[in-house]
Amino acid sequence: MTLSTTLRVLASLLLSVAFLMLGNGMFSTFLALRGDAEGFSNEVIGWVASAYYIGLIAGTFKCGQLVNRIGHIRAFAAFSAMCAACILAFGLFIYPSAWIALRIVLGFNLAGLYMVAESWLNTRATSETRGKVLSIYMTITYLALGGGQFLINLADIEGSALFMVSAALLSLALIPVAVTKSTNPEPVESSYMSLRALFTVSPVAAVGCLAGGVITGSIFGLGPIYAKAEGLNTAGISLFMGIAVISGLFTQVPVGHLSDRFDRRGVIMGITVGAALAAVALILRSHTLDIPLYYLIALYGGLTATLYPLCVAYANDYLEPGQVVAASSSLVLAFGLGAAFGPVVAAFVMRLVGPSGLFWLSLCVCLLYTGFILYRMRVRHWAPVAEKEPYVPMPEVIATPVSTEIDPRAEVDAHYDEKELNGYQDWK
Repeated sequence: MTLSTTLRVLASLLLSVAFLMLGNGMFSTFLALRGDAEGFSNEVIGWVASAYYIGLIAGTFKCGQLVNRIGHIRAFAAFSAMCAACILAFGLFIYPSAWIALRIVLGFNLAGLYMVAESWLNTRATSETRGKVLSIYMTITYLALGGGQFLINLADIEGSALFMVSAALLSLALIPVAVTKSTNPEPVESSYMSLRALFTVSPVAAVGCLAGGVITGSIFGLGPIYAKAEGLNTAGISLFMGIAVISGLFTQVPVGHLSDRFDRRGVIMGITVGAALAAVALILRSHTLDIPLYYLIALYGGLTATLYPLCVAYANDYLEPGQVVAASSSLVLAFGLGAAFGPVVAAFVMRLVGPSGLFWLSLCVCLLYTGFILYRMRVRHWAPVAEKEPYVPMPEVIATPVSTEIDPRAEVDAHYDEKELNGYQDWK
């Protein structure tokens, strides 16, 4: 099947993904700002953000069973309806405990939506088009999530209209899937490697995904609160968060190019040190440094967005082909645990040192991770270029275990290497 034929088959699904990302991207930022407007403390907002990732983790383990039982289309409809209902319920029950519970339910159902979309893509993509489909999916993901940030400008933060807009977008995501002529894909099959086994195979990758989760969860959960404290209005906050998301799209290929040609751990450490320096600049800007905030968040977001796919690529350097999906699923779990942990800790640090505490946490995480990489460099040699698996850009902001099956590195037939290289070159 050619790429054009594949895209025609997947067009309705990709349109649904765009609506889904627009609604979810807008809602995460809006909810943080609305919580702040309601007088919720940063700690409460942090717990609400963490609750999303708790639900997401639970969904990655349980939603596949429902999808297999009732089929992809009906499962997508059920998850989409639940998401829309949850979002509207946030506007009806404005209490911290209710928001935390609703955020868990929302995260669970969004995990189901992601799993349906990604398993569908995986089934319809052929070996020859897998790399291209992944790149298109990732581009749509980043642009829609980033573009969704600007939708908070459509109405007053303290009104109910934005709840309705987000719920409407999640409902619209159902329509292209519901009217498609495509049949249900094959059942979702998930395999996992224990976190202990993953740490044994690649400690740097396991710890890096955990660190990346802390950083990503923190910025998505409390980034809008930081931007507001820096004096930005709603339009400025949406631009701040939009840049933080979209900047990750433009750093994937150049960073991957470097990691394929040099010591992957060295590149990971360089990215981590660069993110630490960007965090320092953001901290100093809050006090003395006169650098435009948008430039700094573009640098910070662009660097941190590559940490997860770099760690996946590094882990794959030491895996047998048949272990790729199971190990990558565990890397997703490590990332999700970090993302659930990050917003709560970030809120606590922000209470101690002020809004810049968001980046003090990132700085500490980056420094600790850099020290760990230096230690590992002393006890394990790096994989030579000839033995490496090519870097594949991946959307870490919505990573689920099923997304790893779209990865060309999961192909293990006789022409695996040729297929993977072709898919990677298409990105470049």
